[in-house]
Amino acid sequence: MLKGGAVGSKIVVTPRSNQVAKISGTISQHHLEALPYDKSLSLFLKFAFKKGEEKQHPNLEEIGEEIVKKCKGVPLILKTLGSSLFSKTSEQEWKVFKDSETWELMEKENQTFSILKLTYDQLSPQLKQCFAYCSLYPKDTDFISFGLIQFWMALGLLESSHKNENPEDIGKRNLNDLLPRSFFQDYDLAFFFDAFKIHDLLHDIALSVAKSECCIVNTFEQNIATGIRHVCLINSYSSEENASKFLGTLGHLRTLRLPNLRNGPTSESFIEKCLKRFQHLRMLDLSGSTLEVLPRWIVNLKHLRFLDISNCPNIKKLLNSICKLQILQTLFLDGCDQIEELPKNIRYMISLRFLLLATKQRDLHGHGLQHLKSLRVLAIYGCENLEYLFDGIQKLTSLHTVWIVDCKKLVSLPHGLKYVAALQSLVIGACEKLDLSTGQGLKEKEDYNEEYLVDTCFSLQSLYIADLPKLKALPQWLLRGSANTLKNLIITGCENLTTLAEWHNLTSLEKLEIKCCPKL
Repeated sequence: MLKGGAVGSKIVVTPRSNQVAKISGTISQHHLEALPYDKSLSLFLKFAFKKGEEKQHPNLEEIGEEIVKKCKGVPLILKTLGSSLFSKTSEQEWKVFKDSETWELMEKENQTFSILKLTYDQLSPQLKQCFAYCSLYPKDTDFISFGLIQFWMALGLLESSHKNENPEDIGKRNLNDLLPRSFFQDYDLAFFFDAFKIHDLLHDIALSVAKSECCIVNTFEQNIATGIRHVCLINSYSSEENASKFLGTLGHLRTLRLPNLRNGPTSESFIEKCLKRFQHLRMLDLSGSTLEVLPRWIVNLKHLRFLDISNCPNIKKLLNSICKLQILQTLFLDGCDQIEELPKNIRYMISLRFLLLATKQRDLHGHGLQHLKSLRVLAIYGCENLEYLFDGIQKLTSLHTVWIVDCKKLVSLPHGLKYVAALQSLVIGACEKLDLSTGQGLKEKEDYNEEYLVDTCFSLQSLYIADLPKLKALPQWLLRGSANTLKNLIITGCENLTTLAEWHNLTSLEKLEIKCCPKL
């Protein structure tokens, strides 16, 4: 990774351990000093209040000054405590972090860890569970918001007493509660989903609080608590004997993650043993593996809600029997671009809510995708041969989000797309041959008559268009029904775009971003 550095380049290593610094350094160590008090207070207040609001709460600011003194200039503690107190106006809640007995106890232990644990203790029970289960992913994992929310949903963490509340909305709300509290970092927004990581120390907190339920396994000789229900195995595939002994120590698993499994003499038989033993799995992750065929036993996992086989480039065919997984909610097939054909009976996966797919097919007709009444998100990535999608998409009355990205041969969108009444987010990108004009991309008048075709269009809230060289004008059908609802409009990399039509009529627009459209 470092061979590309120019002459004179330097490497800065920032460990928390003196021993690591001694091993890796070629010059003397530089010990960073703590932040001075004034900068510490400024950092704390920045995260504890909206700009200028601290002056409205002088009593809280005074308590905050005492808290800052106890933080001893450690930025992570200042940031995390400030975030935890954001929007809280009760003096009692602030005094918890000021309490002398609390800090004396922390002084005896690892102070940083204990303070971060205190911020975790302030969370609601549901938020505690959601954060703790993040420990099932290794440190430095790049989390994607929709994947994490679907994971939480599969484990039943997003239940609500309100019948009409979608679990995805609860998951999004939980993320929005954790993000400002600094439980996640390196936050980035792309294609209308969030990407982020967990700081190492906060990951340690998650491991600590979830140790009786969740475990990351690096070797089959590792001791496992008897109550473990969620396991991630990393580079743990050795002899058959060790594998059998290890499986014998585990109880009834609900989650099994086997990411980046390398094909070998024991891998397939090991997976088969796992699936036969753990028949109550709710989540199975085989992403990034070199497997050529999925284990047939998967179809017997009647409780499975989440199946991730993304980025498995050697898989060419999916079993038709996989469609028997009738309570499966999430299916990730992105990166499986060698799949020659999707299963014919996808229509029977009646609980599917999130489908992320790739295929070598030229079109998606004949699979019954239009019958997935529960489907909320349809994402199509990297289908290099795909020219046409499927008819009847307007039958998907729950469809909330559509992503169509990197389908270079796609020439048209489904005729009924503009009649999907629930559609709120539409992302179209890197489709070189796609023409969005009503004449080719979507017909102005349907040439077939169906009872659910009404005289109204969808009401988008977010529209992202990127890298469409055939796009010359933003077509009316995209905006006609969304004039009062569209909040986010992003257009980038459309080299031949010359006009946006009547975009100025969008009365609810909050974010408008236009980049790399030189002819506009």
